Amino acid sequence: MSEQTVLDPPVQADPPEAPDDAPVVPKPRKRRAPSAKSAGKRGRPSTRTVKASLRRIAVKAEEIAETDDDTRLLAAELTGAPSPGIADLTTTIMAAKTSPLEAAVADLTIIQAGSVPEAVVHLVGMSQPELQALTQLVDAFSDQALPGELPAKSTDAALVLVDPVRAAQIDDSALQRLLALLAT
Repeated sequence: MSEQTVLDPPVQADPPEAPDDAPVVPKPRKRRAPSAKSAGKRGRPSTRTVKASLRRIAVKAEEIAETDDDTRLLAAELTGAPSPGIADLTTTIMAAKTSPLEAAVADLTIIQAGSVPEAVVHLVGMSQPELQALTQLVDAFSDQALPGELPAKSTDAALVLVDPVRAAQIDDSALQRLLALLAT
């Protein structure tokens, strides 16, 4: 051992001095609790906003209540609502970001406007839920006969659907009523 005894405390060196050009790290600031006035500016909806939202929901519920049962049933199927009841359908429509019917109408337009090979390619690229929405649309708004169950393979489904979907004559006024119902 060295000259230091067991009872002597260890010698500590002084910490090195920081150079004059070293960056100064500021102390963290303490956060104050937000006041009631500033809380409204940070994402809490105002009373006016809440009332406007509630009014839009009530108007949609009245619109659904005035709709016939077949249209409500179709709307529930297309949106995935638990039932065609006014409360379930209103909640599902108002919570949806987009209408599945709008996508189905866009798909129908592409399929009917393009050539047969283009239509087949478009149908092959569609997902199973998109194909189901398209067939529900054609079933509901035309007299075109479609297969009861679609093949699981996308190419087989496309080949089965291409001719009847291209030939479908859609009742535009009924379609527009449903589109208006599903609009938020």
